[in-house]
Amino acid sequence: MEPGHNDPHKSQPQIPIQGNDGHKSQPHTPVQGNDGHKPQPQVHIQPNIGLDSDVRSLVVEILNHILANEAVLTIKTRGAHWNVRGAGFYELHILFDSQYKQLNDISDKIAERARMMGGIAIGSLQEFLHYTRLEEQPGIVPDILRLLADHEISIRFLREDARKCTEEYEDEGTFELLVSVMRIHEKMAWMLRSYIEPDSTHPEKWVSLVSNS
Repeated sequence: MEPGHNDPHKSQPQIPIQGNDGHKSQPHTPVQGNDGHKPQPQVHIQPNIGLDSDVRSLVVEILNHILANEAVLTIKTRGAHWNVRGAGFYELHILFDSQYKQLNDISDKIAERARMMGGIAIGSLQEFLHYTRLEEQPGIVPDILRLLADHEISIRFLREDARKCTEEYEDEGTFELLVSVMRIHEKMAWMLRSYIEPDSTHPEKWVSLVSNS
């Protein structure tokens, strides 16, 4: 080999890296990949955001309960969307489609917040069923009344969870997120409620409907 050329098969000397304290750091040894040799070390860096780890764990627990509620309600809304029929089919098909997409977006925001807090966002069906505070109803196609009831249950839990986050845990970031999610649920509940409310401009239709039922 010519002088001045490095042998690619010959290991090169380790070069000390200058540290931030002005002293030489230890030689850097490359970490081998997960190819059957030495595994790469896992490094967990916890958030330093002004909330103790115990508080963050409690907030993540709340977020996972909410995430499970959203997942169950999303599945129920999809079921209503897939199986809607009869009068008002087209309008309800579009309404349910819009609402389960909103619920998907909510789930993303809740899961991202759990990760921001240094926790793990649940993601399995078994975990969703364990954490949810809604009632799962297999074999029943959800109708507007059942979906409305679930939205209102979610709203009540969100209201209490938001209160805990701000008053007990002093986590204003999660508080603001939960309030925004609660408002979305309030609007979705209002739309469902409005669809089945009697038309106040034509009360005779409501009287007729009640008398014939």
